[in-house]
Amino acid sequence: MRSRGFTLIEILVVVVIIAVMTTVGLLSMGTLGGDRGLDAEVERYTDVVEAALEQAQLEGRDYGIHFGPSSYEILVYAAERQRWETVVDDRLFDQHRLPDGVEFRVELEGRLLRLGAEKPTDPLAPQVALFASGEVTPYRVELVRQGVDHGISIAGAPDGTMEIKRPEARK
Repeated sequence: MRSRGFTLIEILVVVVIIAVMTTVGLLSMGTLGGDRGLDAEVERYTDVVEAALEQAQLEGRDYGIHFGPSSYEILVYAAERQRWETVVDDRLFDQHRLPDGVEFRVELEGRLLRLGAEKPTDPLAPQVALFASGEVTPYRVELVRQGVDHGISIAGAPDGTMEIKRPEARK
């Protein structure tokens, strides 16, 4: 009796199956390509800001973004009371908390802001204004996982457009 081994074709098929399963597993865990959680938060943030800017233009009222260390919310300027207020009856503009371990870094005019430094008695005020004219305070915000030096950066331009920069993939 002759012992028979595996053919080259059988070995190649098994290797291809293992490679495909490994790739699918790595992609589903987010270890290749980037951080899906941060990507989802960036998309959510840009959707909220675009909606607030559009609302400001439609209503002819100024809106703003108030950042905390791990949250943000949209405020509206109440001209009759001459103060910034939270938007009521609109869940889109409620305070949004970032997932655990994710935080903001906000830069205005080249200076990094200290988020959460205000006292609880201080009146709520936005760091970024979304004007009824469609203009925006220029800013840069970065969503970063704690313990990581860089995250996904969003640059808000004066004309209301936002440019998203993701970190380069490591080789």
